[in-house]
Amino acid sequence: MAPPVTRASVFLRRLARTGMRRGMSEGSRGWLYVGLAASALRVVRYVLSESEVVETIELKKGEAIEIRTVEPKR
Repeated sequence: MAPPVTRASVFLRRLARTGMRRGMSEGSRGWLYVGLAASALRVVRYVLSESEVVETIELKKGEAIEIRTVEPKR
């Protein structure tokens, strides 16, 4: 599960996008480094985020469970 959307995550996403765009298209090495660093931070945040445990169930011998997912409304 991805980390929650916060002001910091929105800022980091915008910084990564702007840095990569200006670094690649305009040839600015400084912006490219900013974009790469911000992208790396986003990946680290995603990897280190803990998934939320919704429910834990212990099954007895012979019992079964069905797991379904529901797409969130946007």
